[in-house]
Amino acid sequence: MDTTASFRLAGDATLTAAAVSRRLGIQPTRAFEAGDPVSSRSAATRDYSMWVLRSSPRIEAGTELAGHLHRLLAVLEPVTAPLWELIHAGYEANWLCYIASHATEHAAELDRQTMQRILALPGDMWLDVCGDDTDH
Repeated sequence: MDTTASFRLAGDATLTAAAVSRRLGIQPTRAFEAGDPVSSRSAATRDYSMWVLRSSPRIEAGTELAGHLHRLLAVLEPVTAPLWELIHAGYEANWLCYIASHATEHAAELDRQTMQRILALPGDMWLDVCGDDTDH
């Protein structure tokens, strides 16, 4: 099983990623501001800001999804109140989780305690689930 997870806060052009970092006192893994180029190969610019905190620098093999979420929770739970203040100010939150599993492996599992901890924080859960492309 290959997994990773991110907690993301997005805002319109008036709500910046820099303001999220200041309010939370946490440096993001990645941040983009409205007006930033979409990529070095495009003249297009972003029309929203995005503050991203990742559970790991890259997708990890053999780590359960719950392990990634626990890493994020350890950082985010101490700033629960400021996170909700950012939501009330207009930011949108989500938990983006990636799971790639071999067809004969096991399912991702989240216990009730982990789900309750996640529910205490803002954001919907987005699951990107796929096979690992080794089955033919």
